[in-house]
Amino acid sequence: MIKTFFYIEVIGALALVRIFVAKGPSRIAALATVVIALIGIAAKYVPPIAGLNGTGIGRMASLILNQGIFNAGSGMALPVLVSLLFALTYRLQGRKWWGLDLLHLLCALGFFGLWAFTLL
Repeated sequence: MIKTFFYIEVIGALALVRIFVAKGPSRIAALATVVIALIGIAAKYVPPIAGLNGTGIGRMASLILNQGIFNAGSGMALPVLVSLLFALTYRLQGRKWWGLDLLHLLCALGFFGLWAFTLL
């Protein structure tokens, strides 16, 4: 449930805050994180709301959401990509508010820990 409803949205919100407080390359990476998160959120919510589930747009949205990294169709590609992009903002110049990185670390540990637990 966390993978489906919360993780991408929370990391996108953290990146949105970083856009307003960071400068330079860190801000650009945070913007990329927000864009990818918004694509994922739109792919998740727009097709069902607009009644496009059985159409080509619905299938494309499903492909975006269900891309796998660790195994086919696991749906982990998008959360991992969003998380890695946001983690990149920590390493770039212009980063501010280390608390955002701490929150991201806690969210990522919880998310990936729960994911690993479901594999057992």
